[in-house]
Amino acid sequence: MAASAALTGAVRARHTWRMFGKILLTVAVVAIIWFGFKFAQRLLEQKARRDPDQPAAGPRPVFRPDPDGESVQDLVKCPACSTWRSAKQGHCGLEKCPY
Repeated sequence: MAASAALTGAVRARHTWRMFGKILLTVAVVAIIWFGFKFAQRLLEQKARRDPDQPAAGPRPVFRPDPDGESVQDLVKCPACSTWRSAKQGHCGLEKCPY
């Protein structure tokens, strides 16, 4: 009976080490992915700094309408070409266009 208890303890210890190995492997994979993404992001930032042709990533421009109200217009759907256009733009080029 004592040999059986020792064997059970050895099996438990082996099972514990296997579980520890699986957890360690999972943590290693997550760390590799995490640091890989950080490295790729750093490379993209360095490329953006080196390439002057690309626009700089800065704050997005804020829309400010003209005081005369002409910069903001309501759009209507053209029944002929199914595009949304300002009624002031005129004819879209198709025969059925009502504008």
